[in-house]
Amino acid sequence: MKTDRPPNPDADDAARAACPDACPGACPDACDLACGNACEGCGDGASDDCPVPGDAPCGAPRPLPDDDLSAPVSLTAPVPADPVVEAIRRRAENLFDTRQLLCAEAVLHAVAETLGGPLSPDQAAALGTPFCQGMGGAGCTCGALSGAVAAVGLFRGRPERGAGGTKGRALARRMHDAFRADCGATCCRVLIRHVRHDKAAHFAQCRSLTGKGAVLAARALLAEGVLPLDGALSLPMDTGLTLWRNRLRALLRLPLCRRG
Repeated sequence: MKTDRPPNPDADDAARAACPDACPGACPDACDLACGNACEGCGDGASDDCPVPGDAPCGAPRPLPDDDLSAPVSLTAPVPADPVVEAIRRRAENLFDTRQLLCAEAVLHAVAETLGGPLSPDQAAALGTPFCQGMGGAGCTCGALSGAVAAVGLFRGRPERGAGGTKGRALARRMHDAFRADCGATCCRVLIRHVRHDKAAHFAQCRSLTGKGAVLAARALLAEGVLPLDGALSLPMDTGLTLWRNRLRALLRLPLCRRG
């Protein structure tokens, strides 16, 4: 017997009329009500007629929510805690450079290593693994952005069942809009279209996006009053040898030696 599925209200009574569940496409980027990248598409639905990132906005963005959190998080404006932001950006790029982690993993690891949170850095990185390469290679939302949003969720997500989640969702929207304004798109396959046949340029592009995601997460969390861990800013960067040492450790099932 066919029944109408009732609306899916959030636990804090937030309406979900514009939720991607209501969109005909398989991904939010396929629906201009759910995401500003209406013509970017996702997965097999991407269009090569979409402009190169930076040429022009792709689709018409939704009106911003009328609240105190509607202004986009800046990727470039100076803030008082820039040394912390810079440390998180450099660490995320370092993890990507040394090929230990991919985009979302590197952002989450760097944030957890510097700011703490409910997960260890390795656990946080594991959370980001499915988001890498645009949702596991689907070419959808950039892993650097997904990792940044997930990192903020660890600190400002819904704390328990029945509690409010407005703050976390508002932060995610601001970060999405800031990333799109700075990069021209949020869809992985759109962002890498112009470098996908150049391995070195592709790597450099994803490294840069990883840094941008780390900056987004760091600035959003610092603005929320999250403070860095003691000694986190003085930890040394990894080198190319770190990757091989960790691979050997994993092969031999040896315990991981922490930095510092």
